[in-house]
Amino acid sequence: MSRWWITMVLVGCAPAEEDTEDTGSDDNGVQCGDPVTYDIEVTAKVVDGDGAPVPEIDVFLDDRGWEYDFLGSGPTDSRGRVTFTAYGVTALDGCWGTVLNYWLVAIDPTNQDRTAEDDMNTELYNAIDDGSLATDVSDFPLEL
Repeated sequence: MSRWWITMVLVGCAPAEEDTEDTGSDDNGVQCGDPVTYDIEVTAKVVDGDGAPVPEIDVFLDDRGWEYDFLGSGPTDSRGRVTFTAYGVTALDGCWGTVLNYWLVAIDPTNQDRTAEDDMNTELYNAIDDGSLATDVSDFPLEL
């Protein structure tokens, strides 16, 4: 019995890349507004797995999308709470959640493997939008 093998080769071509100038739009073609920076007061809480407050934990706001920098930080108190000012939070009208990427991060300084983090885009947007320039996320604590 003879066997026949057929091999197919598919070849495709992609269009040549065009030289385009960056217009400041996100991946969906939405035009971003001009960057404006704000200083925002952030209040947070850190707890352990049992819900008990954890003191002396470093908490900071991490900008992972625009400046790639830490914008403010502070240690938790005996109640696991921290309040600090995040300096230079960038707002780009029309591009929240696509270009901007802010995270609240807690790290135990005695054990760097013990960390927690949470997305802060919505909270920071609301603090700017309502004019308060403050956000309190302590009702949703970071859990180490």
